[in-house]
Amino acid sequence: MPRKILGTIDCFISNKVYEETVINGMKRFYEDAFQIDRLVRKGKLKIEETRNNEMAQNVLEGSKLGKGENSALHLFFNMNASAIISDDKAFLNILHQNNIPFIIPTDLIVRLYELKIITMEEFMKALDMIKPYVSKHNYDRAKNSPEV
Repeated sequence: MPRKILGTIDCFISNKVYEETVINGMKRFYEDAFQIDRLVRKGKLKIEETRNNEMAQNVLEGSKLGKGENSALHLFFNMNASAIISDDKAFLNILHQNNIPFIIPTDLIVRLYELKIITMEEFMKALDMIKPYVSKHNYDRAKNSPEV
């Protein structure tokens, strides 16, 4: 499933996000850390160095977000990206307040199904896989989406 997503859209993560999710996650034996690492090794997910960006600094001023979210926003502006994918509520609130486009993972899965990039079976499997990591509200909304 992640391969289909990454074959459809260009996805990048910052070196800080890689360190936070993969390096630290592998030390704790988190399965998703190993999956992300495999995608990086296969070239499906690209790691990018971030440079300081003035717009990102202005948006982040006074926030208490983690290094991963901070670097993701700098990367977004550095790359002139289309959107940020995240499920971090504090980060999403800042993005929303600053009119920065984002998508949450459950909505991405719904959209991939709507575009017929994934099948109903893949849709249900993807939702079930991320269920422990997303809010009940977002999970239920995706599962009961009118397009599904």
